[in-house]
Amino acid sequence: MGRRYGTPVILAFGGFDPTGGAGVLMDSRAAAAAGVHTSAVVSCLTVQTTASFSRFASVPRDVLDESLAAAAKSFPLRAVKVGMVGTRAAAEAILSFVAAHRDIPLVVDPVLRSSSGAPLLSPSALPAYRLLLRRASVLTPNLSEAEKLLDRRIDSFAEAAEAAGELSDLTGASVVLKGGHFPWKRRRGTDIVFSDGRTTLLPPIGARRGDPHGTGCALAAAIAARIGAGDSVVPAVQAAKSLLSKLVAGAFPSAEGRPILFP
Repeated sequence: MGRRYGTPVILAFGGFDPTGGAGVLMDSRAAAAAGVHTSAVVSCLTVQTTASFSRFASVPRDVLDESLAAAAKSFPLRAVKVGMVGTRAAAEAILSFVAAHRDIPLVVDPVLRSSSGAPLLSPSALPAYRLLLRRASVLTPNLSEAEKLLDRRIDSFAEAAEAAGELSDLTGASVVLKGGHFPWKRRRGTDIVFSDGRTTLLPPIGARRGDPHGTGCALAAAIAARIGAGDSVVPAVQAAKSLLSKLVAGAFPSAEGRPILFP
């Protein structure tokens, strides 16, 4: 392996986005920019563009189990990042994997709906998915995902800060409540990190070019990468946000006009 011997390796488990703007392809790019190598297992195949989502298709359970085992055999994994899960088979496969590897930090980006509103998690997957959330070391929901997980509305920034603590109490994980979609103008882009009983507010990354595709995937993957490299939660999130700022600055538009992140 030459000079790269000892490079941290994380595992990304998520959907395959044919545009490369989200899912495991974006996870791999973001993690590489954060200094680690990424092994990837595709939870499901998606049919989507940068601006719309059509449907997703399952991957057989035996393929998922064997792929996860192969990734763990090839490298000592330093962290696992879970994005879109999609199906019951995928939820049960990754739950079984992380239960057998309890020492590996788990970052879960609770991808429940597409930006266009399409559901991204089958109802039959919910029991296993709820258990997966309780295995997480870090959760990275946006506002609508936090409302879904808590089954209530969040109507102010103060309530959002409280919600991050509630989610942490509910799951045992550190929580990064992403502020990119906050409706409160002066707080938009401010992320709320609740970890070890303390709340830390991280300022916006700066001006965005439109609404870039895949920012949630990139941020969670970069957090997993920095945790895999040895950072604690808050420094990992700070480093990931700094990296996301660079990716957003380098974004370029797709044919539909929606920006794609680029280093």
